[in-house]
Amino acid sequence: MPCRPEPYGVAMSSRAPFFEPPLPPPQQMEEPQQFVNHPWTPPINVVPVSVPVDADVFTSDSVVLRVPEIQAFDRGMLLRVEAWVHPQAAERAVGEHGLPEEPRVGILLGDGTKLGAGEPGYSPDMAPEEPGSPERPSFVMSGGGTGELRATQSWWLHPVPEGDAELVVAWEALDVPETFVPLDLVAVREASARARVLWHVPDADHPEGGWFGWSTMEGTAYTP
Repeated sequence: MPCRPEPYGVAMSSRAPFFEPPLPPPQQMEEPQQFVNHPWTPPINVVPVSVPVDADVFTSDSVVLRVPEIQAFDRGMLLRVEAWVHPQAAERAVGEHGLPEEPRVGILLGDGTKLGAGEPGYSPDMAPEEPGSPERPSFVMSGGGTGELRATQSWWLHPVPEGDAELVVAWEALDVPETFVPLDLVAVREASARARVLWHVPDADHPEGGWFGWSTMEGTAYTP
């Protein structure tokens, strides 16, 4: 049988260590993650109150647009718009780059302020230019998705407007004209008072002018 060779090097525990011990790992100086609330998204520390809407905005043989509910937060509201597209109409809803198009969504306030009325992608608010008029609200898409026959959009409106408001929806590719639906903001404002703040989360540092100061940089109504 072949003999197992003896190792050439032999560990000698009686000898002084040759290698210096490794240096201790440097202390981690990372600061703990800071969580803040941003004006263009619902607050991350608030449990909203759901206000049922369950309303058809527009119905045809090609498409159905609905608003199932509004979630009322302490400082705003999240409105969801859902769309179902007939299989035979799906090709008409395909955009320039082969991606499904989505309906356009806006808000018309009782004082004439239009939110989301401009070009998709960047849509500054339009409001009467009157001295002493209140700050314009912020209206921003806050999530959603588009499939072959479904589209869902969530829109964050901050703050909940005083007075009346109408939801405005249009989808030219599927022959949906501008359609206006009154919103029951009285119920939303009442629900906002019941929204539950779980714990303190600070607001993000923002430009002079409060929450609405961001509008000059991002557009107060836009689709990311």
